[in-house]
Amino acid sequence: MRALVLPAVSAPLELVQRPVPEPGPGEARVRIEACGVCGSDIFLQNGGFGADKLPVVPGHEAAGVVDALGPGSSGVAVGDQVAIYYIANAPGARRPNIGPDVVRMGVDVDGAFADYVVRPVSTLVVPPRRVDPATLAVLTDAVGTPYHALVRIARVRPGETVAVLGVGGIGSNAVQVAVRLGARVVAIGRSEEKLALARELGADAAVRLEDAAAAIGPDGPDVVVQCAPSARLDEAAIALGGYGARIVLVGTTVDPFTARASDIVWRELSLMGSRGFTPDDIREVIDLYLDGGLVTDHLTSVQRPLEEGNAALDDLRAGRVLRSVLVP
Repeated sequence: MRALVLPAVSAPLELVQRPVPEPGPGEARVRIEACGVCGSDIFLQNGGFGADKLPVVPGHEAAGVVDALGPGSSGVAVGDQVAIYYIANAPGARRPNIGPDVVRMGVDVDGAFADYVVRPVSTLVVPPRRVDPATLAVLTDAVGTPYHALVRIARVRPGETVAVLGVGGIGSNAVQVAVRLGARVVAIGRSEEKLALARELGADAAVRLEDAAAAIGPDGPDVVVQCAPSARLDEAAIALGGYGARIVLVGTTVDPFTARASDIVWRELSLMGSRGFTPDDIREVIDLYLDGGLVTDHLTSVQRPLEEGNAALDDLRAGRVLRSVLVP
C-alpha cells in the first residue's frame, strides 16, 4: 500500500510503499476513502506535538470501508462504511478524548494519509446510511470539534449570543452549528471572503475584530468560541466576553497569552478548553447532516490524490483553502 510519511520536523511528506497491515484482536482494517488535511497536520509538521512523534503517517480526519476484521472483532462488518474516531483510550476512561492513556491516530500511531489503516473497532462509527466519503471524513473533526465545544463544553442555549473568533475550517462550522442550536451568531475574522462565507452559513453578523463589540452589543456575548491558533486572539476572546460569559478555546498554539484575574473575576468569566470531539459527537453531527441541518461544500470542494499531500498542506498553510481532502 501507499502511505505519506512525515519523517522529521519541518520536512515534506514522503510517499512510501508499505505492506498492507493485518488487523489484530479487536481491530479492523479500513480502506481509506477520504482523509481531511487540517491545521493539526501543520501543527504536527511544525513540531507542535514533539519531534519524538516523528516519523509518522499523519491523517486523523478520515472515512473508509471496513476491509478486514481481526480475531474477536465485533460491532462492524466487512463492507461497512465507517467514520474513524482518531483517539483510542484506556477501557473505562471517563472521557474518550482526554486522559493520560490517549493514543492519537496520525500523531502517536500511523494515520490515514494512506491506502489502509488498522484501528480498534471501538473507534469506528457506522453512519445510518452511506455518506459521501469526503463529507463523512470532514464531519468527524472539522464539524465534530466545534460541535463538541458548543454542545458539550459551552452548553449553548437557544437565544444566547455566540461570538466565533476565526472563520476557518473549524470556525466556519462553529458558525453553522451555533445557528442550528438557536443562537444569535457574530462571526469575527479578517478575510472578507471568509466573512461572506460566515454570512452564507447563517451568521447574524460577520465583522472584523475592531468592529466586533459594536456588532455584538453592549451586553457582550454569552459564549466566545476562539477557533484560531493565535495567542493574540486568545486574549481578544477574554476581552470580548460579557458578564458571566463562557470563553471556550478551541484553536491550539504553544504560544503563551496574558490574562488578568481581575478581568475574569469581576465579569465572572468561565475560561474553558475544548479538545477535539468524541464518538458521540461524530454520531450526532452525522445525524444533523443527514437531516439537512449542516453543509460541507466549503470543506470538500478541493480534493486531491494521495500523491499531492504536500500541495494540500501548502494550500492550507497559505490560506487558499479551509480544508483539502485526500482521496486515495
